[in-house]
Amino acid sequence: MLKGYRVFDADAHGSINPRMWEDLPEPYRARRPRPVTIHDDSGLANYNAGWLIEGSLEPHALGPGAQQANTPKNVLAEFGADSKREHCSLGSMTLSAPEARLADMDRMGFDAQMLFPSTLYAHMTTDPGFEAALFRAYNRYVARQCKSAPQRLKWSGLLPLREQRQALEALEEMQRLGARAAVVFGTAGERMLSDPIFLPVWDEFARAKLPLCVHMGMSYPPLAQLGRSIYDGHIIGMSLPAQLAFMAIIGHGMLDRYNDLKVAFLEFGAEWIFYMVSRMDHYLPLDRGAHPFGLSMPNAADLPRASIRDYVKSGRIFMAAEADDSMLRQLFDLIGEDQVLFSSDFPHGEGRDNAALEIIERKDLTENQKKKLLFDNTVRLFGEP
Repeated sequence: MLKGYRVFDADAHGSINPRMWEDLPEPYRARRPRPVTIHDDSGLANYNAGWLIEGSLEPHALGPGAQQANTPKNVLAEFGADSKREHCSLGSMTLSAPEARLADMDRMGFDAQMLFPSTLYAHMTTDPGFEAALFRAYNRYVARQCKSAPQRLKWSGLLPLREQRQALEALEEMQRLGARAAVVFGTAGERMLSDPIFLPVWDEFARAKLPLCVHMGMSYPPLAQLGRSIYDGHIIGMSLPAQLAFMAIIGHGMLDRYNDLKVAFLEFGAEWIFYMVSRMDHYLPLDRGAHPFGLSMPNAADLPRASIRDYVKSGRIFMAAEADDSMLRQLFDLIGEDQVLFSSDFPHGEGRDNAALEIIERKDLTENQKKKLLFDNTVRLFGEP
């Protein structure tokens, strides 16, 4: 509890580390991500180490696909990581010591956290089988680490959409292991989340009645290739897939097909949704057949049945806004104040450790709105801690 408010963090992380791949199936074990050092490291600053994944170094700071993410220097002592960091210990950062994470949560005043994987999982490999093996190994790891404190440490399981059999097995396994949600990224490689090839997985997912979390990540390769710097990565490769996922889920009828589906968009910020709702609602009546030239899409019957604004007001779309978001009140008006989530992104280094305190100190929010933001809305999506 923080200053009298209960806090349920809707988006925290366990940093990538080798223990996540200890139980990879034998055919993939030799291909596991491996920590490496760059010896000619002039001009690379902190990015002189990375994970060798399928012949590529991730993360990297220069050139196509550049992005920021945790390097081996953050989590491995042999690469210079300190066991005691400024804002958390290695055991807390990697979840290798759940008691250390709980101590950090106590320090920050957090009652519970929902845990998500590193964004590197969005594009580790183009091999669907290897991707599924990595995803499922992560799920088993985070389930083990949360087992000692299930009331406070919650987790979302990675869903390997691109390998249908593995996706169905992963869904069953994550439920059995105690996942509170499933997580995907903005696309499944170069396919939209609504691609018909994924329908058998979504049909089974709907029966599971888990929330679906769409997390920021560089999942769409063409966007990743446009970038040349970490800044490009943040703004283009990692952020724009939110709009692709929103179009897939609402614009391509997934909310119509699955009446109980709840979807959360995490770590993308919130401003983009104003553009998407306005733009999609502008074109929806035209493309249903009201175009001045009498044109309509061949598959107009598959278009959303209601207005986009109606969907986002339905109580099924949740968003994690930034604590200092100047448009938070407008977001309440757009999607409802019961659907906006608090997110710390802990332990990532984006300065959100004090995000809950920022919300508490805001003068433009009522006490009831703060209570909903910090705790009640996350419970509404994921269930009681």
